[in-house]
Amino acid sequence: MKITGTVELVDLEGGLWRLNGDDGKRYTLVGARNELKSARGARVEVEGSLDEGFGIGMSGPQLRVQRLRKI
Repeated sequence: MKITGTVELVDLEGGLWRLNGDDGKRYTLVGARNELKSARGARVEVEGSLDEGFGIGMSGPQLRVQRLRKI
C-alpha cells in the first residue's frame, strides 16, 4: 500500500516515527530509521505493509516501511 503524508518524530516511549497521512489517519512507522531521520517534517510517499492493531506507542496502526520517497 502507498500512503502520503508528513513525517514527524513523537517524543513518546523513547521516540517513535509517525506519518500524519493525507487520509486523516496517523500511522506509526516501523523500519527505515535512517531514511526517516532525513525526512523529518517532509511530505513523503511511504510504500509498505500495514500491521493490524496498535504498536507499543499506541499512536496508530503500524506501517512497515519498504520504500520512502520525499515529494
